[in-house]
Amino acid sequence: MKKAYCSALSSATRKALKKIKAADIIVGISSFNNAHTINYVVHQAAKALETYFPERKSVIFVSDGGSTDGTLDVVNAIRLPSKAQLVSTTYVGVSGKGSAVKAIFEAAQLLEAEAVALLDSDLRSITPDWVKLLLSPIFAGAGFVAPLYVRHKYDGTITNFLCYPLTSSLYGKEIRQPIGGDFGLSIEFVQTLLESPLWRTPYVPKFGIDIFETHTALAKKFKVKQAFLGTKIHEPKDPSKHLASMFREVVGSMFTCVENYETSWKKVSGFQKVETVGEKKAFGTPEPVSVDLRNIMETYKKGFENYKKFYQTILPQDLFNKVEKLRKAKPEEFSLSSEAWAKIVYSFLVGFKRCKQFEREYVLDALRVLWIGKVGAFVKEALKLDDFEAERKIRQEMETFRKLRNYLIELY
Repeated sequence: MKKAYCSALSSATRKALKKIKAADIIVGISSFNNAHTINYVVHQAAKALETYFPERKSVIFVSDGGSTDGTLDVVNAIRLPSKAQLVSTTYVGVSGKGSAVKAIFEAAQLLEAEAVALLDSDLRSITPDWVKLLLSPIFAGAGFVAPLYVRHKYDGTITNFLCYPLTSSLYGKEIRQPIGGDFGLSIEFVQTLLESPLWRTPYVPKFGIDIFETHTALAKKFKVKQAFLGTKIHEPKDPSKHLASMFREVVGSMFTCVENYETSWKKVSGFQKVETVGEKKAFGTPEPVSVDLRNIMETYKKGFENYKKFYQTILPQDLFNKVEKLRKAKPEEFSLSSEAWAKIVYSFLVGFKRCKQFEREYVLDALRVLWIGKVGAFVKEALKLDDFEAERKIRQEMETFRKLRNYLIELY
């Protein structure tokens, strides 16, 4: 089979895997400086394999990015309460989550595994049921299982205002958490991903990996399901203070996928909800996510000045007027409509496609400033809303993207 580029597995890791010979299941955990949570994630995965897949030969594969906090020391000290084998490695290649996942995929291919589950290593709410729900649909014929979580209204802001509405609208299938991080994959889908030329982009080997998986599954017509996993508790970040590189990598990957899969999504008509497995029973309350609204607004206003001339070239005049008005708005007037936001994203998607490769980072950074403004407008609007009410508003954002889909097609 053709390789996208050099292997993410070291020769020593390949030798260790060849001694195992084969496996039915790979639970892959990508890690970087997660010494305080990795033990819990590994043990929950092991319990799942022992409880729900006792007849399957399983490997838990920890793919680390060169942690300096002793993450691999913790992993190597673990004694599993199951028949599953534990393999840990430092992946080879570009530093980033995507490279860690690529090593997991190559391990699955080498062991001829039937199903792969991917887990984030900073999870504090994972249970054995998560692994069951991600893997069981794969054994029943699904190609890709995306997670469905209950999250705090201010958690997942890149998802809520970019990845969820754009992905669902383009492919006509509602995927609520397209960059959730915890996925189930068939070996056929893993092989499709490994063959993709998009590993050569600056985005997929890093935080662009999750959205790349989701878009590829939808574009290549794999059977997709969602698994309801309950509450997600991890380590969220304030969008105005963090997420700059993550934004660039995730959105750059998504925009590149849209460009690469244009033939596929342009053929889509209609819209459908994706089948969800897992019972929506009682679950814990998401941990509150603290955001600094004043700082978000100030970050937007300062950032706007840096890109003002560019906004005038990429946005229609009416949209430019709206984002400029936002820069001057008082706190009580800080608002950006769903329709304006969808058209802004679509305009940037077209600008990204048309610009030269070396200009794309600038386009993404300019969009990030406007995204911060959109997040701030939502934070202000949702101050008095509970998580469920806020979720309804986020879904309305997606519906607006859907209604304006032809606006994008005409521009694209």
